[in-house]
Amino acid sequence: MSYDHEQKEKRHDRPYCAELPIYNASLYDDMETYLKARRLSYQLAIHNGWYPSTEAGDRHPRIVVPATASDPTNRYWQARSIASYGHSIRYQSPHAARGDAIVVVWPYVPRIIGFRTTKGAVVEGPMDALAAAETGCIGIALMGAMPPFEALDLTVKLLTDKMVYLVLDRDPSGSAAISRTLPYLLSK
Repeated sequence: MSYDHEQKEKRHDRPYCAELPIYNASLYDDMETYLKARRLSYQLAIHNGWYPSTEAGDRHPRIVVPATASDPTNRYWQARSIASYGHSIRYQSPHAARGDAIVVVWPYVPRIIGFRTTKGAVVEGPMDALAAAETGCIGIALMGAMPPFEALDLTVKLLTDKMVYLVLDRDPSGSAAISRTLPYLLSK
């Protein structure tokens, strides 16, 4: 499944996002409630720089998930709605070029000198990447079913020498990962 916003993000004639949305400290309890209801770790989300905002593209309460890019001036992000009422747009992203941005969620690792995480999980969305990090994997969310190849290249760079799991969504977008993403990642 391809979404219109994914096609718009692929346009390269826009500058990168220069800053993250403003946080809203009064929403931390709502963020924690939302994540715990999904059986996800609030503490690990905070550890990875996630925070609540009402300034992420609209006035709805959202969890801002900063992305990682090879260019440090690229401050791309996604923001997941945490509204208790039905809101049609679950994720917002900046109206800026995405470049090679992906969401990377780092697991807690033992404080042992020389310890390295040996596993990675490639998933579609940030919440799945958070769940993967809870199992000790480096969780990488591609932010959509058809990420740009440059995002896949950064994924490969970050997961070199790791055992990698590709975890597909149950919806039709999983077939896109099998037909396009999996062969590309395997070739690298």
